[in-house]
Formats: sequence, structure tokens, C-alpha cells
Amino acid sequence: MKRYLVLGCTAALLAATPALAASDHSVTKSNNPSVAAIDDSVDPALMKLHVDQLKGKDIYGAKGENMAEIEDIVRYDNKLYAVIDVDHTIDVSDKDVVLPLNKLHMKGVKLTLDMTEQQLQGLEKWQKGRYETVKGKGPLSELSR
Repeated sequence: MKRYLVLGCTAALLAATPALAASDHSVTKSNNPSVAAIDDSVDPALMKLHVDQLKGKDIYGAKGENMAEIEDIVRYDNKLYAVIDVDHTIDVSDKDVVLPLNKLHMKGVKLTLDMTEQQLQGLEKWQKGRYETVKGKGPLSELSR
């Protein structure tokens, strides 16, 4: 089943490549970490949660599948990110990635993500020291700068 999902996602990405290449947006290389695109609009329901409430929380895909787990909340360039354990099913994390919080959404009590497992695997691998760990007892809205 996973193999078909990966193959299907790969085919969809390959099919979309010409449209993406035709875009007139220029890309500038920088020394900043290469994470998913950022737009500053984080789900307000998510911003009401505390860091401790998010750590260990499962992330579900569009079809309700358990995709990952939040390991930590970090900051880079005044933007908030989640450190995501994408292989949490084996209880040993050898692949943590960094995901902008604006990619996550609350649906009821579930944390959801509109990305595929393959897209998650393709995000930047977590590197200690590149990001500042978000500390504090209040909601994220009070802890973000």
C-alpha cells in the first residue's frame, strides 16, 4: 500500500514539474535552512496551544492517517517551526524534519497536515544548533516574537 502511495505521489510531482518550472518567480539561493515555504498565517487555534501540549502530539494526513509526531517547537528568523518525527512508528527517531507551523491545522482536537508522507520525508533534516528552542509556559501566541 505504501509503495503505491509513494509511486502515485512521485507521478503527481513529476506531472506538476513543467507547470512549476513555467512559473516566473525567481529563486534566490541563501544560507538559510531549506524548509517548506512560509507564509506567516498560523492557524489561530494552534497558536492558543502551549509547547507542552504540542510535544508528542500526532499529526494526521488529509485521509485521517497518522503521519508523524511533534518532537519540539523551535524558532528561526522569528518564525515558528515544529520538529517532526516522520518515522515515529518504530519509536526510534532517526529522521526528524523541520516544518513551518503554518502548514499545520487544528481540526477539532486533531492536528492535521495537507502534505504527503513523501513530502514530509523530503523536508530539511533537523539539525541541532540551527534553531532556537521555544521555551515558556504560555500559549504560542505569547511566545512568538
